[in-house]
Amino acid sequence: MSTPNHDEQHMKPRIGSHLREFIFGFNDGLVSTFAVIAGLFGGMVGNDTVFLAALATLVAGAFSMGLGTYLGNKSMYDLYYAELEREKREVKEVPEIETQEIRDIYLAKGFTGELLESVVKHITSDEKLWIETMMREELGFGDPPEKPTKLGITMSSAFVIGSLIPTVPYFFHSAVSDIKLFHISLVASFVGLFLIGW
Repeated sequence: MSTPNHDEQHMKPRIGSHLREFIFGFNDGLVSTFAVIAGLFGGMVGNDTVFLAALATLVAGAFSMGLGTYLGNKSMYDLYYAELEREKREVKEVPEIETQEIRDIYLAKGFTGELLESVVKHITSDEKLWIETMMREELGFGDPPEKPTKLGITMSSAFVIGSLIPTVPYFFHSAVSDIKLFHISLVASFVGLFLIGW
């Protein structure tokens, strides 16, 4: 009996983190900018004013979201590597205590007797594996965090892209009527939201 081919495809964690930031930034840029445009249009404000307000929203939002993402992720980045250095130091300075911590972790998972000691010996014989295990099992960290600068740039860029969708029609604010520009911006925004959702 033949075994069916099974090809699992997993997204790399780093790609996943960038995708999350991109979608968040894109949606926030599009929705917040269109909300400003819709509010000013409802207030019967001229197209030139709407255009300037949309650009101001784009610039301010891109800066704010990018900086906020950078600072939030930098905190996690700094914490991760501070704990990593502490674990490296403890493995070198107090290996007996760290070995017992590995033993306690896998004892709690149901490993006992010779199997438990075999697992402990295997992990503690490889310093890199030992430290990685402590980071995951004792401290609850996953993969090393992405550099906060890259995530901040991703967020800021995505905000700009999203914000441009309802704004672009207003680049022609001097040649097209208020109602037409607003309707074009509205349709473009819905299409943008549909595509990013899809």
